[in-house]
Amino acid sequence: MPRKMNIIFFGSTSFSVPIVKQIKERFPLLAVVTSKPKPKGRGRKTTVPEIAEWAQHVDVAVLSPENPNDEAFIKEISALNPDLFVLSAYGHILSKELLGVPRLGGINVHPSLLPHYRGAAPIQRALMAGEEETGITIFFMDEKIDHGDIILQKKLIIDPNDTYGSLSARLSSFAAECITDILQSIESDQCTRIKQRDEKKSYAPKIKKEEMVISWHVGVDKIFNHIRALSPHPGARTLFRGKELKIFNVARGHLRLESGILHVEDKKLYVGTGDASLIIHELQPENRAKISGRDFINGFRIKEGERLE
Repeated sequence: MPRKMNIIFFGSTSFSVPIVKQIKERFPLLAVVTSKPKPKGRGRKTTVPEIAEWAQHVDVAVLSPENPNDEAFIKEISALNPDLFVLSAYGHILSKELLGVPRLGGINVHPSLLPHYRGAAPIQRALMAGEEETGITIFFMDEKIDHGDIILQKKLIIDPNDTYGSLSARLSSFAAECITDILQSIESDQCTRIKQRDEKKSYAPKIKKEEMVISWHVGVDKIFNHIRALSPHPGARTLFRGKELKIFNVARGHLRLESGILHVEDKKLYVGTGDASLIIHELQPENRAKISGRDFINGFRIKEGERLE
């Protein structure tokens, strides 16, 4: 009986975890490669990624190179003799030299219908654009960003109330359901390869800090999509009484209010979008924990006519 493929997994976020767990159930997992932990927050604490904690718990080696394309790391990983790389939400582009290490190359599990939304933030960009469907693409990697031959593509309908968090979780589970069959098709040399149609490409660059700021003048649909695309992190931002306020959960309101104007009615917190309004359900004042809209009303004693800037 031929041996099973030896796999090295590259991933850095919670999106990767269901996928790598599914892989380990059916294939030898030599190592998990993840981004080097960086200090975050006001206390500058270094936290271990969820995928690294899981790997340590199940006794899988964890590698965290500063740059996976360094010659020393390529030499280190070559010594493990992998058959295949599997990558999902890793955060680095793998060089041609690194992709040449495994005998079968490397595949990427990407949360969009490529060639649409190539890049670092496909889920957030799809939500910002108000897309009604997205999906998973599994493809062979080359040295270009999200460019190689497609093995599998499956569509997923976006729920009107999906946030970045909920849609990411659904896509991750969706990908985990597919990954074993794909790996078996690669192992048996039965997988199909379809060229991407570059003329249909679009990009999903990383969200910049200035893009997190809400413009209250662009209309209810764009604002609603902006907020859900950044929830639960990094959070859409605005200013209230000169201090930053993050907004995470909203619903469309029945009132029409001037852009940015706050209004309290039936113990609900409304904000105007010019053409309509939104009801704010969850938000976070600067240097405080997340609170409900009702708690914000009670704690800050909102005055009629106050606004978000």
